[in-house]
This record gives sequence, C-alpha cells and structure tokens, in this order.
Amino acid sequence: MTTTAAGKKKSRFSPLIRIIAAVLAVIMIASVVLYQNSGVKLNVEQFEEKGSRVAARELLREDEYANASRFDQMTAFARNLLSGKHTMEDLELGIQISVSRANYDDAIALSKQMLDTFDGTDQELGRICLRLGYLYIMKKDEDNAIKWLNEGIALTPTPEAYLARAQVSLIRGDTEAALADVDICAAMSGDSNDLLPDMVNIYEATGRLDRAAECYSQLIDLPGGSEYYLNRAYCYTNLGRIEEAAADRDAYAAAGGKELGAADVMLGIGWMRAKDYARADDCFVRAIDGNYADPESLYYYVVLCAYVTGNYERVCNYGDQLAEMIQNGSERGTADVSVEKATGRLNISLVKMDRASLYLMTGAAHLYLRHYDQAISSLTACLEEDPTMAYANYLRGTSLLASMKYTEAIGDFTAAIEAGAETEKSYFGRAVCKTKIGDRDGAMEDYNWVVLNGEEQDLFEESANMIQILLDESGNTEKQ
Repeated sequence: MTTTAAGKKKSRFSPLIRIIAAVLAVIMIASVVLYQNSGVKLNVEQFEEKGSRVAARELLREDEYANASRFDQMTAFARNLLSGKHTMEDLELGIQISVSRANYDDAIALSKQMLDTFDGTDQELGRICLRLGYLYIMKKDEDNAIKWLNEGIALTPTPEAYLARAQVSLIRGDTEAALADVDICAAMSGDSNDLLPDMVNIYEATGRLDRAAECYSQLIDLPGGSEYYLNRAYCYTNLGRIEEAAADRDAYAAAGGKELGAADVMLGIGWMRAKDYARADDCFVRAIDGNYADPESLYYYVVLCAYVTGNYERVCNYGDQLAEMIQNGSERGTADVSVEKATGRLNISLVKMDRASLYLMTGAAHLYLRHYDQAISSLTACLEEDPTMAYANYLRGTSLLASMKYTEAIGDFTAAIEAGAETEKSYFGRAVCKTKIGDRDGAMEDYNWVVLNGEEQDLFEESANMIQILLDESGNTEKQ
C-alpha cells in the first residue's frame, strides 16, 4: 500500500501550505522595511557662500593665529567687536566663525544684529532670513526655522531654500508640504545635480519612490554613480518592478559593488511579494553563499520558499543545517542589516523564525523523500517546540508506519484524529497499523469510519477492500 509511505503531495501537505501562507503574510508586513528615514541632516555649508566659508576656515586654523599677516586682521576684528564698531563685514565674519564652531546661538544673535542695521536689497535681506532659518534647523527649532525660511523664500527663493523647508516639513510630519517644496526644488535645479542626494531622501520619505528612482537614474549617470544601482533597486523592488531591480543588482555587481548579500535579500523579499518563490529561493541561497550577516534567518527563508515550490531536497539540506545551528546555540532570531548609502540608510529586517514550522517543513520534506528516520527526528523536534501542532503528529505517524513502528504510529494518528488534523488519512493510517499488529476489530472500526465519512476516493476504495479482506480472513478462521 503506497498511500502509507508517500501519499499524494497535494492532499498530504495542503494544511501545512496554509500554515506557511499565514507565515508569509506576516513576513510581507514585517520584513520589507526598505526605506527608513534616519533623520534629515542639513548641511549648513552648502547654503553658505564659498568665500565666507573659506575665510572662516582660514581664521580657525591654529597656525594662522601666529601668522603676522593674519595677526593684525584678527586683532582689528576683535577690537571692533569689543568697541561695538560692528560693520556688516564684521558681523558676517563673526557669523561664519560661530557656524564653523557650531556655536549657533551666537550666529543667530549676530544675524539678528545684521537685520537691525540692515540697509540693502530685498535679495540680500532674504539671504539673511534664510540663514536664520538654517541656523534654527541646526538648533532643531523647527517652528522658528519655518518662520525664517518662509520670510527668506518670499524675498529670495532658491532651490536650496525650498529643499531646506521640505526637510523641516518632513520632520514636522507634513509630507504634503515637503513633497510640494521638493518638487519646486527639482524644477528650479534644472540640470544641476548638486541637490539630488538630498532630494532623493525627501522623495523616499514621502513615498514617491518613482521620483526617487528617477533621481537615482540621474545619479547613476554621474561619474562614480554605480553605487546608486543598489538604491534604485530598492525603489524598483518596493514599486513591484522586480525585473528592473534584478537588472540593477547585476549592474551593481558588475561595477564591483560590495553589498551583494543585502541586495540579494532585498530581491528575495521582492520575489516573495510577487509570489515567485523559486526566484526568491535562489536569491536567498545566493545571499547565504555571499556571507550575509545573519545566515540563520536566511536559511529559514530558503526553507520557506523551497517548501512552497516543492523543492524538498533543498528544504532538507538547509533545514537540517539550520537545525544544527539551533542546536549549537547560534540561532540569533531577527536580523537587522543596514546598507550605507550617500543619502542615509536603508534597512532590511528579517522576521524571527518559527522553529516549530521549520521542523515541520523539514520533517514533511524528509517524509516526501522517504527519509523516514530524519522525518521522525524533525517532527519530534517540532512537537517538542509546539505540542499542539497536530499536523506533525499525522506526519510522524505516517513516518513511523513506513518504518514499521506500528504501535508508536497509532499514538500519533490518534492525537491527530482528536485534534482534527488530516482526520480521514489518520483514521486510515491507524487502521493499517492496527491491521499490522493484529487488532482486527480496531482496524475494521477505523476502515468503516473512512468508508462512511471519508471524501477521498482512493482511501474509500482501499478501505473497502481491506474490510473485505478482513471479513474473508475472519470467515476462513471460523471455518477452520
């Protein structure tokens, strides 16, 4: 009777597939954290005039204080500040020195002094207001930052100013305003690529991954832009454009990219979302071979995908290896691997494995391949992790039956029947075991249940045939 050994794959494993489907549903929610806003950091220097910045740096160099040609300048500057003779040039230099020393309070005070004595054009006034906005950003005072940025933009609109306001709006949770400002920044920037790394952060954080991908395409075209293939692949993955993401991964690898493990994990998750588990499986295996930081979690993902696609040899291979890792105490649970990029951090988190499900899948795969001893071992580990997983009782009972351990198998089939797991097959398996140990009445009772209540035609026919055989044997015994 072949039904006791391998059975039909569809009927035997369909309950477990439902369990794995539920696990995968959780994975889709919990694991694909591809875009994480790690906090917008404003680089004040990019909004300051180059000449003033260079002057501030020169004044701060230690060797310049002892330089005779600079000494007189430093002395005059200090004397003017102490005597209250503050020219606009003095205030500007003082602001630059304060900014270079991260002394933003002094820089704000000096900037406001400039406003009090200012007598210039609206454009120049706007620049002072914008700088106050930038300084308040550095102090993490978003309300005052918005106030001064608004005034500055009204007088002197620049792409940098719109980008800065977009960053502050994002910090305040106003994604609509942030997106509006970054769009204006993009339009004003034209062919300039200087602000692209900051713009792409805004587009990612506001969920405009299509626009982020466009920005990355521009960055890729720049000299040394190959590092951005991986970033664009993340965008494409989350947009469901997995083929394009896979092409970017390959381009990144060809350019000598080093974060291939993370790229393969990202693509594997993408293929899982697209329900292409075979390609997801290959990506996860490739990530393991690439020395990914948390191989244990990847082994679990490989087992999941390989099981769903019916690649039972792979399930056994990686499932057994992972079981050994667990026994050796190396299983670390959730992985959190960050990939550095120029514009922030991208994180991929893998969910903590369900050990009982791991052992269940591995045991089921061993059973399908007729590795009965290994199947019994894995399924026993499953029931030790979760004694309520009655489907494991059915699978172990089937493995024990195939190993001719009939009495033990009866206990597992009974537990499965009582829990309502694979009831029809468990009644049939228990009937076979009872037949083998000579429990004719018990076997007849179980075969009768299958005939009266079962729905599978092959089990019905085989049970009816066994009932007739047992009746014939009983009749012959009575005649003798």
